[in-house]
Amino acid sequence: MAPDRERRVHFFVCVNERAEDAPLPSCARRGSRELLAAFQAEHARRGWPRGVKVSGSTCLTSCQCGPTVVAYPEGVWYGGVTETDVPELFDAHIQGEGPVERLLLPPGVRVW
Repeated sequence: MAPDRERRVHFFVCVNERAEDAPLPSCARRGSRELLAAFQAEHARRGWPRGVKVSGSTCLTSCQCGPTVVAYPEGVWYGGVTETDVPELFDAHIQGEGPVERLLLPPGVRVW
């Protein structure tokens, strides 16, 4: 990437909540609302960098691996993300370090 171009990333955090008796797990029941708050806090801590967006999302269809986060424009899907992972994800995508391998969804997991 040319040095004069800012990196762009949009993080989507699944905050979908299913009923307790639903057949699939729910990202919200696994702490994704707190995770979204951690993404928002990290965005603020870094001075609201241009080109970075953070949004909550409805179901991202990889419920068994939640909380699920997807980073665009790369289309990198992460699962089992915790609040402590957030700074690393920002660094990886803002600084162009590549995906955080240990958090990538396993092969074969359904993503829409």
